[in-house]
Amino acid sequence: MNPCRSFLRLVLLVCALAFGGSALASANDAPPVPDTPLARFLTQSTVTLDGYPLNKDELFQLYQSRVFHPVWDSQSATGRDAMAAFLESIKAYITYHGLDDKPFAFSLIASLLNKTDDEAASLKLDVLMTDSLFKLAHRIHGDGVTLAQLYAGWPFARTTPAYGAEIAAAIKDNKLSEYFTAQAPLDLDYTRLATTLQTYRAMKDKGTWPRIAQGETIRLGEVSPRLEAIKARLEAEGYALPTVAEGADPLLYTQEMQAVVIEYQARNGLDADGTIGSKTVAAMNKSLDERIGQIRANMERKRHMNSAFPARYALVNMANTTIQLIENGQRVYYAPVITGRTTRKTPFIHSAIRSVIFNPSWHVPAKIAREDILPKLRKDPHYLEKMGFVINGSADDPHGATIDWNEISKSEFNFRLRQSPGELNSLGRIKFDFDNEFAVYMHGTPHEELFAKADRHLSSGCVRLQDPEAFAVMVLAGNEGFWTQDKVQAEIEKGRTHWLKVANPLPLFIVYETVYFPTAESAPYFAPDTYNYDRILLNALETL
Repeated sequence: MNPCRSFLRLVLLVCALAFGGSALASANDAPPVPDTPLARFLTQSTVTLDGYPLNKDELFQLYQSRVFHPVWDSQSATGRDAMAAFLESIKAYITYHGLDDKPFAFSLIASLLNKTDDEAASLKLDVLMTDSLFKLAHRIHGDGVTLAQLYAGWPFARTTPAYGAEIAAAIKDNKLSEYFTAQAPLDLDYTRLATTLQTYRAMKDKGTWPRIAQGETIRLGEVSPRLEAIKARLEAEGYALPTVAEGADPLLYTQEMQAVVIEYQARNGLDADGTIGSKTVAAMNKSLDERIGQIRANMERKRHMNSAFPARYALVNMANTTIQLIENGQRVYYAPVITGRTTRKTPFIHSAIRSVIFNPSWHVPAKIAREDILPKLRKDPHYLEKMGFVINGSADDPHGATIDWNEISKSEFNFRLRQSPGELNSLGRIKFDFDNEFAVYMHGTPHEELFAKADRHLSSGCVRLQDPEAFAVMVLAGNEGFWTQDKVQAEIEKGRTHWLKVANPLPLFIVYETVYFPTAESAPYFAPDTYNYDRILLNALETL
């Protein structure tokens, strides 16, 4: 049974049995604080209870709306049983969503449930149980870590709920199930991640994955004693192994076994060549804990984004270096891209493609000019002329032929370079513009051979497209003139720079998903954490 759904069903039962029946006063009435044990406790300066931090302001708001009457029925056996069941459902909900239970006072609450005639224990129990609702709401909403402080340019933000008023209303109206359902991301990929998390935790319950010793590369037709551990490792992760024919050598690397390895390589961002080299072995030796952490990090990032996507949008995944265009939930375009290398990461972006430029010029950013082009000029003073660059404002010496580039330091390199349109232009023949604070855009490239690489984190931050002509057709679908690929190519062949406004700007999301699902039916795929964003986020979550 799905723990998330189980929790939601339990909530309805528990609300009927455990919540106190006192009528709720309107929060706007702001009644005077009565002299009750709950009121006295909540007006104290302390913000902890037996070492557990409390959401003090929100608790006060909720109890004030109840005129400081208890939320829970802890006086009857039926009420305490319902509270215990509710506690277990919260634990299941936390597990399902990959949250950490450290902030929750579960063991203390369990001990307090056994103290039936202790007024102080009943007060603590009521406060801790209610505080658990706030902790759960904050965590499922992604509170506790600020991704804008962890990731450059994080542009996504969810509206912060009025937790005190909303949870008070959910208790009053017996709608906690609806409330907590609404706090979690509703998109299908989040549900798939949660299911994948359950699967990998079940693997962990069976024991650790076998570890494989490094050694010589294993190729088709070779015999290797390491194949025994490799087979055990793949089987532990759920890969279907071929049956070894009677009398055959189980340590022979057959075509059937190679097909399984190729599937593993494809699902883990490796060159899917079927040879078992050091990179494949290193990937297999990632622990189950690392894999589980990777899934949790991806779920956490989704909790910090709005669940609703537009009907039509483009999504670039920096982690697995792909782009897709989605229309009404269906993928209509999918292709590899090149994104920023680790020293010049592509930023997170939420924008819209507003223009297409055919035969663009490239105005070289100062950092790229200093760090990339200056070293080439020191080796070859004719580099600018060979590659079609000119120095803006230098009509007498447009290619810097009279400059001794070895005498110019990076800090002194203040030349503004422009590369003319053409076959050598680093932007290729089409550029796609969208608003962002990083001067990042999408464009073609003359170096199409790079798309064959498994690791395509190779750019200076911009997104390079393998087939910009086909993507332009998709972007310009709403423009007049029926833009076909032939028409796009004809526009390119004119050779002149043409800036075309997109009639229906295409929403664009640049994200980082190291666990993803290529199709609705596919098994999970895992991309390497090239930017170390998973580890950064998991470290931050450890401090909560």
